[in-house]
Amino acid sequence: MDRKIIKQEISKRVSNFNQLPYLFIGAGFSMRYSNAPNWNDLLFSLWKETYPDTEEIDFKLLRRRIEHEILKQKNDNIPESEKPFWINPILASHIGADFNEYFYDKNSFVNKLFEPDELNHILDRGLNPFKFHIAKQIAHITMDPSKEHYAEIKSLEKNQDKVAGVITTNYDNILDEIFCDFQSMVGQDNLLLSHSLNIFEIYKIHGSCSEPSSIVLTKEDYDHFNRKLKYLSAKLLTIFVENPIIFIGYNIGDVNIRTLLQEISNCLNKEQLSKIKDNLIFISRSHNGDNDIRKRTVEFNTGTLEMTEFILEDFSDLYECFCEIKSSLPVKLVRKLQDMVREYIYSTEAKNTILFSDIDSPDIDDSQVALYFGKKNTISNIGFSNFCLEDILEDILFDNKPYLMNPLIITQTFPNIRSTNGKTYLPIYKYISGLNYPIEDIPDVFMIIDNLDDIDKFLDTSDRHYTRENLSFSNIADIQAQFKGHCYRQISYIKKYANELPTEELGDFLRQHFDSVFKTGQKNKFATNFRKLIAIYDFKKYRQTLNKA
Repeated sequence: MDRKIIKQEISKRVSNFNQLPYLFIGAGFSMRYSNAPNWNDLLFSLWKETYPDTEEIDFKLLRRRIEHEILKQKNDNIPESEKPFWINPILASHIGADFNEYFYDKNSFVNKLFEPDELNHILDRGLNPFKFHIAKQIAHITMDPSKEHYAEIKSLEKNQDKVAGVITTNYDNILDEIFCDFQSMVGQDNLLLSHSLNIFEIYKIHGSCSEPSSIVLTKEDYDHFNRKLKYLSAKLLTIFVENPIIFIGYNIGDVNIRTLLQEISNCLNKEQLSKIKDNLIFISRSHNGDNDIRKRTVEFNTGTLEMTEFILEDFSDLYECFCEIKSSLPVKLVRKLQDMVREYIYSTEAKNTILFSDIDSPDIDDSQVALYFGKKNTISNIGFSNFCLEDILEDILFDNKPYLMNPLIITQTFPNIRSTNGKTYLPIYKYISGLNYPIEDIPDVFMIIDNLDDIDKFLDTSDRHYTRENLSFSNIADIQAQFKGHCYRQISYIKKYANELPTEELGDFLRQHFDSVFKTGQKNKFATNFRKLIAIYDFKKYRQTLNKA
């Protein structure tokens, strides 16, 4: 079919979106723009590292043996396209069990695959060595400009504010690079614990290389994931009903997608299933250069789900059409507006205030914006439920939000932040100290820094890789001079020696870079690291005043 006709059809569909779309992204996306391996290649590389003296034929033999056992159980009733989804988790369990056994029994195996600091980290934290090693490999996957389709990314980056959020089964950080203004939520469990799904977030439902234990790979992992799939489906139901969903990087027969769609379809009646068919779009890559449009049907016991499949040679034909979505504001602008309005509104000293609701909601348009006049206390109480982590971080560094020095920051704001950022250290000591708030009254579920004795717990897989040399620093200037032009190493060493660095030198560094990380349209690849460093700065600066008090 003519490419121009297909792009016009995509444009027509996208321009009629009533809500911002969510992208559901699979491994094919990372493979398109980087050297990420496919599932089979990843398992084979792990096989060769675990059994270096074996041949590829041994790997194939084990796969066939597992397949033979599965087919006996299923009475040979498994489509060819679904076999990897049954075989690979069992294969991963087999490799992982031997990998972990060799880790504890063979020094030569450990010395070949792990640096001494990595070994200590695994042992001190009680981590799964197999998953740690996988995470280390995946962490080094980045976008590759030499890839044939790399140029498409510019269109997606430019229109990222037209995307409500991203749901992915990928472990890598490719999406974090592209959707640089989004925040990531890792793992199915964290998603289930959050009170709501927020706009402009990446939901890594199969885990992330930044948290090795979260990775879903083995049969046991998938069994655990599937046991909670009903709860995840219920969490995602509102998204599927109200927002367009665009699948990218999956095969339309992907068992993971079919299983999730089946759980969601179980919650919908025939009328609702028919209503959402125009909201489901499946993007497939062209294998022969031809573009096409197809109507696809996925049948379940409870009903039939229809969707449109666009087969594209150039995904820019989709990404460029995002600019036609009308109901959106740039991510940074949304957050800047929130900050500006909050500064005006949420002072408890204000005599006249405005009730400012959650501007993150994609449902708000000009006709729904309203002013509220009423009791100041009511407005203040509501306001403290809406402050975000970036408000806190800015106040920690610049001391420019005096209205935050209120007990509600602890009783309302931090619980909300914790519910959506469960793995983030909360910078709470400034407010504990300023309010004379009893530290013993801080909820146990708050993730706060209680000491800096073991700084290694603040380092992730990439940090340990970049700081593997036996170097020591006592100031940031030396770190920057040693690794000039290598920001990743600089940040990693600053984290590693944060306890030894002068407190205000660390503060000056964070203040200097705060706007470029959190307040501009530039990529904020280091946002997670900066959140952690600001929490450390908060501990170093205000914990000691708490001790004196």
